[in-house]
Amino acid sequence: MLARNIVYFLILFYISAYSTNYYTDNQAASNGDGSFSNPFNTINSGMNVLQPGDTLFIRGSEDEPGQIYEESLGLSDSDTDGTEAHPIVMRNYANEKVRIIPQGSFSIYTNWWVFSGLIFDINQQANDGIKPRGAHLTFRDCTVSNGQRDGFDTNMADFLTIENCRIYNFTRSDEYDAHGIIINGGTGATIRGNTIYDCKGDCIQLYKSDQNYHTLIENNELYTTLGSGSENAIDIKATKSCTIRNNTMHGFSDSDDSDGSAVKINKDSDSLLIELNDIYDSNGGLRITGGDVDHITITHNVIHDLHVDGGDSSKYGYGVQFDGVNDVTFTSNTFANIPGPLFWIASRGATDMVMENNIFYKARAFNGSASDFNGTLTIDYNGWFQCAETISGEHDTNGEDPGFIDEDSADYHLDQSSVCIDKGDPTFGDEYPGGRIDLGAYEYEYQAGLNEPESLPEHFKLFYNFPNPFNPRTTIVYKLVKSSKVKLLVYNSLGQRVNVLVNSRQLPGKHKVTFNATFLPSGLYTAVLFADQERVSRKLVLIK
Repeated sequence: MLARNIVYFLILFYISAYSTNYYTDNQAASNGDGSFSNPFNTINSGMNVLQPGDTLFIRGSEDEPGQIYEESLGLSDSDTDGTEAHPIVMRNYANEKVRIIPQGSFSIYTNWWVFSGLIFDINQQANDGIKPRGAHLTFRDCTVSNGQRDGFDTNMADFLTIENCRIYNFTRSDEYDAHGIIINGGTGATIRGNTIYDCKGDCIQLYKSDQNYHTLIENNELYTTLGSGSENAIDIKATKSCTIRNNTMHGFSDSDDSDGSAVKINKDSDSLLIELNDIYDSNGGLRITGGDVDHITITHNVIHDLHVDGGDSSKYGYGVQFDGVNDVTFTSNTFANIPGPLFWIASRGATDMVMENNIFYKARAFNGSASDFNGTLTIDYNGWFQCAETISGEHDTNGEDPGFIDEDSADYHLDQSSVCIDKGDPTFGDEYPGGRIDLGAYEYEYQAGLNEPESLPEHFKLFYNFPNPFNPRTTIVYKLVKSSKVKLLVYNSLGQRVNVLVNSRQLPGKHKVTFNATFLPSGLYTAVLFADQERVSRKLVLIK
C-alpha cells in the first residue's frame, strides 16, 4: 500500500510540475509556440498540445462583440483526457471577451475538460451548438446562443456540469424543436445557476427513456419572451432520480405543440424531487402525465399568478395536473392566484398520496374528479382561501385571507398576523419556529427576526425578499414614492460590503432586483437600501 501511494504521489507531482499555461491569439501574424509573447493563432493549435493540468488562455478584447474566432472545433476520444485532480482547461484570458463561432457542431468525446468564460455564437447555423459526448465535462460562465437547433445536445455524457452559463435564442422555422439543453442519457448531470431563455422548444429537456440517472437541475432562471413560440421550462421524458430545486420559471404559454407548463413530467420517470421552485406567469404549473411516474415529492414550491390561454379557464391556467402518478408527497406548497383549476385530474389520477400543509388561495375547483385520487390518501392540514375546498381535511384552515406579506409584489411569505402560522401537521416535528410547521412554502421566522415590523421612511419601502432563506438567488423589491438617488448594498455578517446591486437615480414606482450569491458562503446577509438621505435594511439568509 505504501509503495502504491508513493507511485501515485510521484505521478501527481510530475503532472503538477509540468503543467503549462498556453495562449492563443488569432491576431498574431503567425502560429507560435503558445507562449504569452509568441501565442498560437488558432484554438485548434492550442487544443492539440494540451496535457492534464494545462490551461489554454484565449486572448480576446474588452469591447463587444469580443474577439471573434471562426473555426471547426472537435475533440475526439483519441485526444488526451484530463483527470479529476488535473483537468484540462480552456478559457478566456483575464476579463477579455472571446466570441467563438464554431463551424459546425463542437463535438467533445474526451473526459475531464473545463470550458470557462467563453462565448459560443452558433450564428444561426442549422446544427446543434455543443455536443458533449465524454465524461466529467464542465462548462462554466459561458454564453451559448443564436442557433437553429439545440444549444447543448448531449448523448450519454456522464457527470456533465453546466453552471452559471447564459443560453438563449435557439429557434427554427420548421415544425421541429430547438432546446437550450437536451440531456439524452447519462448519469450525474448537474445543470446549475444558468439563465436559459427564448428557446423554441424547452429550456431543458431530459429525453432518452430509462437512461437518464441522478440529474440535478437547480438555481436556474428559465423563461421565454416568445409566448406560444416556446414550449416548457423543463420537460422530462423519462429519468431515474432527478432533483429540480430552487429554479425560477416563467413566461410559458399554450400553443399547438405545448400546453405551456413550467414543468412537464411524462413517460416512466422514477424518484423525483421538486422543491423550492418559483413558478409564475405561465399557462400551467406542474404537469405530470403520459405514463406511470413513481415516487415524486413536491414540496416548498410557490406557484402563483398564472394566466389562461385560449379563454378556457376550466382547463388552462392550472396549478398541477395528475395523470398517472404513484406515491406522491405533496406538502408545504403555496398556490396563489391560479385562474384555472387548482388540480387537473385526468382519468389515471394519482395513487397513494400525502397532501398536507399547503396553502391554496384564489383558485378554481378541479378539472376532473377527486375520485381519481386512489389508494392510501392522507389529505389534511391544508389552508383554503377564496378557493373551493373540494377535498377537505379534518384540520384544515379556511378563510378569505391567508395573510401574505405583499401579494401585489408576489411576496408570499407569511405576515406576522397570518392565520397559517403553526397550523400544519404537528407530526412533522417541533423544530420549527413556534414549535409547529406553518402552512405554505415559507416558514414564518420568529427567531431570525426576518418578519419583525420596521419603521420605514415615508417616501420609500423595502419589501421582504423572496425566497428567504434562498440559494443562491433572491429577489429584492422596493417602492419609491418620488424620484430618488438610490443605493442598494449587501453586507455580510462582518459588516463587509459584498455587492452593490443599485447605484443610480430612479423614478417613482416599484423596482425589482435579483441578488445572486452563487460565489458567497452560507450565512446571514443584510440588504441596505438608501434613498436620498434615508436608509432601511432587511436580513437575507443564504443556505447552501
